[in-house]
Amino acid sequence: MHCFKTILTHVRSQQRKPVQLSLNCTTNRFSLRKRHLVTKSNEDCLEDIIANLSQGNNEIEKKLRILMLEVEVMRQDGRPAPDYLGSDHWEHLLELSSRNQRHNYLKYLWKCEKSKENEKLKKEARRKEFQDSEFEEVKEFPDDLLYGLKHQTLFLRIRDQSINNFDNYRALQALTYGQSLVIDCSYEDHMVKREILNAAKQLTFVFGDNRIHKEPFNLHLCNVSLEGQFMKQFRKYVPSVDEPMFPLNIHTQSYMDIFPKEKLVYLTPHCREELTSFDHDAIYIVGCMVDKMNSEPLSLAKAKRDGIKMAKLPLDRYLEWAPGSKKNLNINHMIPIMLDLKFTSDWEFSLRHIPRRKLMETKILAMQKRLADTSLAKEDILKSFSNLRINNKAMFRDKRFKSRKSLYDED
Repeated sequence: MHCFKTILTHVRSQQRKPVQLSLNCTTNRFSLRKRHLVTKSNEDCLEDIIANLSQGNNEIEKKLRILMLEVEVMRQDGRPAPDYLGSDHWEHLLELSSRNQRHNYLKYLWKCEKSKENEKLKKEARRKEFQDSEFEEVKEFPDDLLYGLKHQTLFLRIRDQSINNFDNYRALQALTYGQSLVIDCSYEDHMVKREILNAAKQLTFVFGDNRIHKEPFNLHLCNVSLEGQFMKQFRKYVPSVDEPMFPLNIHTQSYMDIFPKEKLVYLTPHCREELTSFDHDAIYIVGCMVDKMNSEPLSLAKAKRDGIKMAKLPLDRYLEWAPGSKKNLNINHMIPIMLDLKFTSDWEFSLRHIPRRKLMETKILAMQKRLADTSLAKEDILKSFSNLRINNKAMFRDKRFKSRKSLYDED
């Protein structure tokens, strides 16, 4: 009887094996079919991108297919290339002339993609760690109430949306009662695409800094091309910019058609006149431009062409500038300086927004670190640095004396 049961069990196990194999085959077929569907959908997306960008032009279509093949070869070789490329990315790749430029752009997109993935993984790990963490319950008496995270609290939670609504309300008040400040967006034709994207990102920082300030400006974007690359990128960063209640004024016309000419003051680093004090009745204009490739004084030329007043920040009077550092400040540095200057009328406090890398004290710290790490003769390094320090100090004293003299003459 025992032998019969053993034989029956063996037969049943042999009968189950083909069924298991058929299930595995079915699963493999399904997975292969699923992969084929995913690949086919990706190919359909690429075909749609080719059709949208080429618009029936055979040369552009041929170039696009070659670029797609080049990107796929980079992925297969293990070189840095992003897994996803949108229509705007392919459009920019078409504009790049050399292979080195394309590889650098693809490497930049790959770094951005990996940075987002790493940030997402870190966020998920922090969330999981917070959920799995066990808080120690320290009670002096059994009936005591526990306060803190995952326990009771005395305060109501202020959510991010509530803070966002509060900041927007303050910005809406500035639209009615605040002092106007113009951001000139007419320099899009003088910037390359990378500079345009950087300028759009800086404008998002400007909007955020202005919104959370105690006395925000009434910001006006003038000379805006609504269908240009600058506004397209700005809409990606701030999707609600086209809503009617968004606290920002966007104009396609010039500031000369909106404000009186006698109140306009263009802030440009290329002029000679210094801004000695903040005028609460003036309307200041800041150019929205990133000039990494183009160092021409475009803002000075435009202010002269429009026939309006010009002024520059008194950087040499209050700061010891490092030799070789440009005095062209980004727009996300200029607006916080003007906000603090309007609120406090203190130049030394307002100029704290200038990057420290542009100042002489940063060069001194770098030299001290170099002296600590280098194996060269310290006498030679100190000699070259002392000459630089003396020359820069003399230049700083002369500029400061001239600026003070002009101030006394004005009084």
